[in-house]
Amino acid sequence: QGTPISDLLEQCADQKLPLICANPDMVVQYHDGSLKHMPGKIALRYREILEERDSTVSITIYGKPHTEHFEACLRELEEQRPESSKQSPLKVAHVGDSLHHDIAGANAAGIP
Repeated sequence: QGTPISDLLEQCADQKLPLICANPDMVVQYHDGSLKHMPGKIALRYREILEERDSTVSITIYGKPHTEHFEACLRELEEQRPESSKQSPLKVAHVGDSLHHDIAGANAAGIP
């Protein structure tokens, strides 16, 4: 609140603009150990502003850890498989660097 981003989001809410967040990460840790804010924080703040106004403006969050992201990847992998291998279950693993985004999202989609 009271930041340039919050002020801009207030203006967006005034215009009833929807928001699509394609990277819901809240923070990222840089190589020097510092934390930097990510787009997920902007989406969260916009949601708070809209809730304060009882607004019905839509916010769509897509990407890790939401399962749609992983399910889309699984569908693509399944479509690319040769017919001869489709009798056996698809075997995949997800490797990531974030417990909250990569690992939690993959596990929620049934990927170890």
